[in-house]
Amino acid sequence: MKWRSPLGVLLAISATVNLILAVTVLLRPAPSPVAPPAPTSSSYRETPEISVVARTIDGDTVELEDGRRVRYLGVDAPETDANPNLGRAEPYGPEAAAFNRQLVERQVVWLLSDTTNRDDYGRLLRWVFLADGTFVQAELVRQGYAFVNIIPPDERFADLLRDLEARARAERRGIWATLLAVPTAGPAPSPTAAVRLPSPTSQARACSPELVTGAIGPEQAEAVVGQTATIVFQVVRTHNSGKAVFLNSHDPYQGYFYVVIFPERWSEFPEPPETYLLGRCVVITGRVQLYRGTPQIVLRDVSQLEVLW
Repeated sequence: MKWRSPLGVLLAISATVNLILAVTVLLRPAPSPVAPPAPTSSSYRETPEISVVARTIDGDTVELEDGRRVRYLGVDAPETDANPNLGRAEPYGPEAAAFNRQLVERQVVWLLSDTTNRDDYGRLLRWVFLADGTFVQAELVRQGYAFVNIIPPDERFADLLRDLEARARAERRGIWATLLAVPTAGPAPSPTAAVRLPSPTSQARACSPELVTGAIGPEQAEAVVGQTATIVFQVVRTHNSGKAVFLNSHDPYQGYFYVVIFPERWSEFPEPPETYLLGRCVVITGRVQLYRGTPQIVLRDVSQLEVLW
């Protein structure tokens, strides 16, 4: 069953985005729907653009009839092109592209803007709805064909998508079907939480996968390349290259599992991640990829990371 709202409600939408937001109330799963956040910036376009999808590029990108390309805001689907490190497409990449094609190709769509208009490749960045009210990003996440990838300041539907991802993950849908572990500890720390450095007592505790049900250690990461996994490790070394922050599980770091945090995520931590996370025991959940022969996970959303101590 798709995330739909009555067609009559959508047809009544004219010049205000408030009705669009009202429709999305119905997108949340029962039993307790919650409305998405109201716009807080005058940079939002008040009236959605209506267009037709000519073709799908992959699981999160489409081309309109006029030739413009649209990259879906808030999500990241597995790649369909062959990964040079793996020699094949990412798991669920072809399936995500096929699902997106079935959902939107040759369909009338409503394109709703956020704060950022285009990405570095010139593609439009939009929230996308079908004429029957289906919220495309929500459907991809709910069915397990895309990861949540909220990049500030484009956070209009962040809470909704994160809730849907949590459900997809718990139900092992799509990309989560091969998840090797589901953290049982609490949610990721709030970006506004006070900074608390580990005490000597907590530092003495082992940072072991046994702390999280079914998790694996960093030394096992290479065996699960291409899968979605939960890995527990202590950040023994960090490095900020200016283009990314690296959280290393071993020193020296060469050849050992690490986590990559790109600049758009840095502001979500209470202080620079290279200092805030150094020495901490963390849980990271995501796709394990090979880069130059070394396993890594790219932090696409703050909800992927949890600090144990």
